[in-house]
Amino acid sequence: MLSLLLLMYHIICISQVKSSKSYQEFRKHYESKELNDDTAWPDIYAFIKMGKEKKDYRALALGYRDAVAYSSNINAKLKFADSTIQAALKTKNNDLISDAYTGKGILYSFNLKKYQPALDEFLRAYSYSLISKDDYLKHKVNYHLGNVKSYLGYYDEAVGHFNSSVSYFESGTKHSVNPNTQYNFKKGYYNLLHQMIICYGNLNEAEKSDSLIELGINLTRQQDDFQLEHSYFLKCKGILYFNNNKPNDAIYYLDKALPQILKKNDAIWVSVIYYYLGNIFINNDEKKKGISYFTKVDSIFNQHRFIFPEIRNNYTFLVDYYKQENNAAQELYYTKQLLCVDNILVKDFKYLSKKMFREYDGRKLEDEKESLKSSRLIIFIIGFIIVSITVTALIYRHCQEQNLKKKYNELQERLIVYKNKVKTSEKIHEDIAQPKKQVVSDDKAYELGKKLAVFEEKNQFLQKGLICTKLAEQLKTNSHYLSTYINETKGVNFNKYLAELRINYITQLLNSDRKYLNYTIKALAAECGIASRQNFSDLFFEINGMRPADFIKMRLKELNNK
Repeated sequence: MLSLLLLMYHIICISQVKSSKSYQEFRKHYESKELNDDTAWPDIYAFIKMGKEKKDYRALALGYRDAVAYSSNINAKLKFADSTIQAALKTKNNDLISDAYTGKGILYSFNLKKYQPALDEFLRAYSYSLISKDDYLKHKVNYHLGNVKSYLGYYDEAVGHFNSSVSYFESGTKHSVNPNTQYNFKKGYYNLLHQMIICYGNLNEAEKSDSLIELGINLTRQQDDFQLEHSYFLKCKGILYFNNNKPNDAIYYLDKALPQILKKNDAIWVSVIYYYLGNIFINNDEKKKGISYFTKVDSIFNQHRFIFPEIRNNYTFLVDYYKQENNAAQELYYTKQLLCVDNILVKDFKYLSKKMFREYDGRKLEDEKESLKSSRLIIFIIGFIIVSITVTALIYRHCQEQNLKKKYNELQERLIVYKNKVKTSEKIHEDIAQPKKQVVSDDKAYELGKKLAVFEEKNQFLQKGLICTKLAEQLKTNSHYLSTYINETKGVNFNKYLAELRINYITQLLNSDRKYLNYTIKALAAECGIASRQNFSDLFFEINGMRPADFIKMRLKELNNK
């Protein structure tokens, strides 16, 4: 406890002493440290604190980016990545914003292996990089987009990304004078080559893949700074020899690649090497040794819950192997693991999952009954559970569809009522509602009611960024009275009033004009003045009782039936 207090006191003292220092002086204390080193945090905290005090959002963005780099905890990294984005957005600097989104995408793809959200972040980064003058940033974002698409199985698209950037990075390795800049270009170039090899291999373009492997090995040979990249190329060469039925050469290069990749703790590529080594030994009738490598693959999968599609067969072999060995317990375990693998692949590898299931042998539980004679009760229970889950899912889906249909019909009735109400409300000079609480004179209330009627009739509520204060200025009144008037006459607060006008407006358009049914949710949100796609979807659900995507689906179905 005492040591903790002393540490806290030490940090406070440091922050007080450093209050007059510049940003760069803070950074000098930690920029030479290793990444993920939490001891950098006191100086980074002081850096961020100074940025907040000066409201220097550019400095804040850089400070939070450093916090991402030096924090060892992934949850902290994600939190600081969000802060980096928020600070960068306030600078309105497209380069900083693009770099901030790229940083969060890297966390998702490389740290968490969550490629769907990673792709979302990289696409946001890409949209800002389009109007950037920083070519390095553009190609960096382009590389990451291609990298994620490669992992997701969109190899043709990924190669397109890599080909458009490879010349840029290659040129930078030759013409950069600054050593740090040259290092970044080299690293980017070698990583591009590695990903291109993977893509060409999966596209069965062996000649292109082979030539890039030799190029990568020659370029990284005897370069201390790029031992990891050299190992990746050696790994690719080992897989090449495996595919060419040269097991001894394959073992040589895979074993040679393994130490550096293990040292980097790149477990996913380690599992790939183990998978191919396992295959080699099994093909050479060394099944026990091969199985030991396959079980190592399974251990890595259990730890990271990620796997490449190419090593899915690791589990089909283990299932078949233990079936032949009459080991029901192991067969059942690896069958469950195979199902888990398939669930992950379906989620993250949409393109590859289709191919995977075409090739999948459609193993059924009835077949398992004959082979698992000692585990018939277990098989029955599993079958019962699967059937129960399937039936429950079908019932739930049916109920959901019926509920949506009911909500849709109710909404159609309300749209008719609302449409008639809009038509009858065109007499804006009559029947103006009076507030229950008399805040100002009747004449002023009447005038405000007329102005609001015009505001509604002319769809002025579609203005972006409209708030109560802004509307009060436009109507030449004060925000307090406007808010009170709306509460008393409309029965809702200003935000709800504005939301209902906007959602009713866009719902009418969707219902009456088919072209809007082809709009994206984001475009529909913009059409009715709502900035956020998620906010629009939530408001639509709150007011209409169903999501906009569901409404569009049911409206299209209704129109097509007609």
